[in-house]
Formats: sequence, C-alpha cells, structure tokens
Amino acid sequence: MQFGIVNQALKGQNLCGDACFIKEFENKALIAVIDGLGHGPDAAAASNAAVEHIKINYQKSLTEIIKGCHEEMKMTRGAAIGIALIDLESSTLRYAGVGNIEVRVKSRTTIRPISINGILGYNFRKVREEEFPYRQGDMIILHSDGISAKFDLDLYPPEFLGQHPQTIAERIAAEFGRETDDLTIVVARHGKEVA
Repeated sequence: MQFGIVNQALKGQNLCGDACFIKEFENKALIAVIDGLGHGPDAAAASNAAVEHIKINYQKSLTEIIKGCHEEMKMTRGAAIGIALIDLESSTLRYAGVGNIEVRVKSRTTIRPISINGILGYNFRKVREEEFPYRQGDMIILHSDGISAKFDLDLYPPEFLGQHPQTIAERIAAEFGRETDDLTIVVARHGKEVA
C-alpha cells in the first residue's frame, strides 16, 4: 500500500484536534481518521484517546473498535471517526463511520460509503459496517471536515490521480483545506504509481 497523509492544526494552535492511524497487517490495511470536537488540546485529547484504543484493538471488527472508542472517549469532548479496512486477500473494502468523516473511493465501480450521525463519547446508537469490492489501483480517501465540502475527485484529471498518494493528499489539502478548522486527509492506494 502507498499512503499520503496531511495532518495540520488550525492556524495559531499548537495541537491538532484531528488524528489518523494506519496499520498494515496480514495482507490488510486499517485506516482511521478521527476528528475531536472543536480544536486545540481538548480536541486532541479526544482524538488521541481513540488512536490509543485502536492501536491495541486493530484486529477486532470495525464495529467493536468503534464501540470501544466510544467508551474510551466518554470523559473527553468526543469525536467523529471513520475507519476503512482494505483486505487484499478477499478484495474487499469495509467501512464504518460516526459523524462527519468523509470517505471517497476512486474505482471503476461506484463505491460510496456513508458515516452515520452521532458523536463518539456522547450519542450514537449503532454502527453500520458496509462492505464493497476493492480492486488493485482503487484509491481511498478519508478526510475530516477540515476539507471543504466543495472537494470533488472528478475535478482532477486521471494523470494527476495516478501520482503518489502523498502528492494527491498535499494538493487536495492546499486547494480545499478550510482555514477555520484542523485538517486531516489520508489517501491510500494499492498498486503501482502511474509513470
């Protein structure tokens, strides 16, 4: 897998209230993006509580991981979360999310995973885990709401989307990053970079 990551705090803040976690294991890749409510130290404490929980429990189901994060965050400000699990052996993409984490997939088929409403640590009733086909070369993007809702993958030409995920993440962050919020974007792809 190739990954591109941009994680930056709101201007004037030392700590980013967003966080991400990536773990490759057993021909799988787990990608999580967490957005602590608000910004600054309290938001960072919430998102870091989720990261610490995922580090220990990454092999559990997405539903179990999210429920565990919810418990860990009850004493924090709370957060939104999105978790994708790419399984290269079974050629599947699983996704579960709570709150305003967006996930986009560039594939030959239409794949549109959706996060459910809620705030981890406060109010969420259930987790919806979805499964989609995953093919080599498919690109997955998870991002917090620090990326504007105007962001659309279709605005970019195919030759740009063939570049390394880090190049893609940096350009999207530069062009669609909101100056009024923390920002995190993770771009992931399995397969060779287009020359």
